[in-house]
Amino acid sequence: MGYEVNYTVGEHAGCSSQIVIADRIFYVKLFSSGPSRFFSGDQKGVIQKEISKAEFELWISILADSDADVQEIRNKLSSGKKY
Repeated sequence: MGYEVNYTVGEHAGCSSQIVIADRIFYVKLFSSGPSRFFSGDQKGVIQKEISKAEFELWISILADSDADVQEIRNKLSSGKKY
């Protein structure tokens, strides 16, 4: 599995980070108080729609190769800018 977490591109889109995993693009917006928000993006990196945390977690677990990769992705995403 190949994935990339990009904080700069995510912040440019108004989110904390962008993750590209397999052929899917997601955005995560972290908040210092309150729940995080998750978005799916198209192949050009444009945010398409907000998705639930459960849907985001489902996609990550499907696309990641192992549970260790899922945990590594979560750790990297939690390091992004908080709003």
